[in-house]
Amino acid sequence: MTSSSVSPSHIAAVSSSLEANKSDLNNVSQAIWNKPETMFNEVFAHQLLTEFLEKQGFTVAKRYGVDPTAFRAEFQSANYQKGVHPTVGVMCEYDALPEIGHACGHNLIATSAIATGLAVRDILRNLNLQNDAERVDGRLSLLQVVVLGTPAEEGGGGKVNLINHGAFQDIDFAMMVHPFANNDLEPVILGIERVAVEFQGKAAHASCGPWEGVNALDAAVALYHNVSLFRQQMQPNWRIHGIIMEGGTKPNIIPDHTKSNYYLRTITSTDMAYLKERFLAMVNAAASATGCTVNVMWEPNPYTGMLHNSAMSQVYKSFSEADGVIFPLHVPGFNGSTDMGNVSLTVPSIHPGYALGRHSMIHTRDFEALAGTPEGLHFTLLAAKSMALTCTELFLNKNMQEQCKREFAERIKGFTTN
Repeated sequence: MTSSSVSPSHIAAVSSSLEANKSDLNNVSQAIWNKPETMFNEVFAHQLLTEFLEKQGFTVAKRYGVDPTAFRAEFQSANYQKGVHPTVGVMCEYDALPEIGHACGHNLIATSAIATGLAVRDILRNLNLQNDAERVDGRLSLLQVVVLGTPAEEGGGGKVNLINHGAFQDIDFAMMVHPFANNDLEPVILGIERVAVEFQGKAAHASCGPWEGVNALDAAVALYHNVSLFRQQMQPNWRIHGIIMEGGTKPNIIPDHTKSNYYLRTITSTDMAYLKERFLAMVNAAASATGCTVNVMWEPNPYTGMLHNSAMSQVYKSFSEADGVIFPLHVPGFNGSTDMGNVSLTVPSIHPGYALGRHSMIHTRDFEALAGTPEGLHFTLLAAKSMALTCTELFLNKNMQEQCKREFAERIKGFTTN
């Protein structure tokens, strides 16, 4: 970022807001961490977050979209005009994992989102932004901040449902942060397609009359081998992994039915279309070779890869580095998946990762414990500060808004299939 429109008074206001609300933010984080709820069941977290934001002066739609645990909370500057002034959406996640609770740190993601919302609210309330905006570009440039409650990130695609609901039609820019093992400004996030493959054959006695059977397990194994052989030709950021869920009942019965589950991952939608085509060829080859019939069932709400908006990421980076955050040049590839990828193909978006003070891998018991510590909160509020200042830069700096939009329009061309 060459020059910033954010002044020292803005930075001080954000810091003051986070410090003033630190106790309440900790209480929210701890309450969600202590009561983990799996996807689409986030009733407690939904009530806690919506009531908290309502008390903080946000206009809250507690039922928003098709999922009962989604919500929308918005705060506007006094003279905000929809469609004229920019809206920044901050994503709020709060679902947990089965058995290991908040081992993905969604209690911290929720906290970062509401902390960002409060900080931007306080800037809009307490600073004379109209004068600042006129000083920057001679125009009035005001803001709406939306904290968007997005359930079921862990496989349910809550953000996909919100996109289909039209939740992003009036959002110009979107952002969120995620606790990881490392600070990672633009983590490699792959799209994912989940698919079940069922082969149907014919049962027979495996010793007395195996020639009477059509072996569905052979088809499942053939598919597994086909996938394994194809890996030599896969791009570095492609993934196919699967397991056989149902493979028969007894060794002396040739299985007439098997079920396998596979995940396909790529960064771009263009690559995903090709990988799906190749996978279906492997499926059909396995069915043809064994004489089985096959049923392929793709799960709804596939996730896309993440299209990081680098112009916005660099703004976030500059504010983070000012607080001593170091982004390593070489970070081990994350290669996970999230429905934030779908958002990034809808509006210019960022999804930086931040470390919690020591190395710990997400989706582990160790990370679950770390997400409930004071250290976890400290680094979360540091990330929220950078998000709030990035929001401030966006609504003060018309040139930055246009730069982010131009980059989005150009880069999405090579990311998606026409």
